[in-house]
Amino acid sequence: MSLGRAKLFALCAIGLTVAVDAQTIRLDRFIGIDLRNAPREQRRLENIIGIAPPTDILGPRLWNVWKTNRDGRTRYIVVLVQPEMVIPGGSTACVLLFGASAKRIASWCFPAGHRMTPTNAWIESSKDAGSDLIVIDMDQFVNRRDVAREYFGLSDDRLRLVRIENQKGEAVQNEHVFPDSEIGLVPDATTVEEWAGMLESGDNAVVLSALTFLGGRHLTEPSRQFASEPQESKYADVFQKLTGNLESASSSRT
Repeated sequence: MSLGRAKLFALCAIGLTVAVDAQTIRLDRFIGIDLRNAPREQRRLENIIGIAPPTDILGPRLWNVWKTNRDGRTRYIVVLVQPEMVIPGGSTACVLLFGASAKRIASWCFPAGHRMTPTNAWIESSKDAGSDLIVIDMDQFVNRRDVAREYFGLSDDRLRLVRIENQKGEAVQNEHVFPDSEIGLVPDATTVEEWAGMLESGDNAVVLSALTFLGGRHLTEPSRQFASEPQESKYADVFQKLTGNLESASSSRT
């Protein structure tokens, strides 16, 4: 892991503090600004939300600030991106969520892809997903997977990976066998009951995140007769338990 990526993950791990009295903070001024091309505004925002400026070219950079008002709750979403700078390597994104008074609610850092880098990001409201969607366009390098777009649902102050697409707009499996190739976030459910609850949720973003995980690649050989190198993800056991229980439940109903 590069020094820049380590800093970005540490940012989420230790949390962020608001450096200025909330009454004096106005995040609205940054909405609609492409911060990649506005270094002065970058520095102002760094001071407001308590982020130390990157010390090297590999450090994370502020990209966007968005404002939403779903269900009568004002939220500010701040996006940082560390592009891929070294080949082979990977890129990372970070989403910070603030309330109306600029108090931090949550933060997430996640890999955006191996041998690929974000080129653009925006937010849109999705009736089908029943949530706001953060959409990230990707550019691929040599020997890369065909991943052109990533979708993250933001609902109930939670961020979830809900879809990965190729250049044709078709759904793409997430790659869990090789950690360097994994994209986005994994649901934090651990038991069969919790996973079943996600699949039966009335929140479409929750359902989509569970289906995206279950549709990912966890095993390279169904019988688990592996070669000497690792051929399964760290989620393989829970994946097999889930699929086995789901198949049994389906058979019992037929």
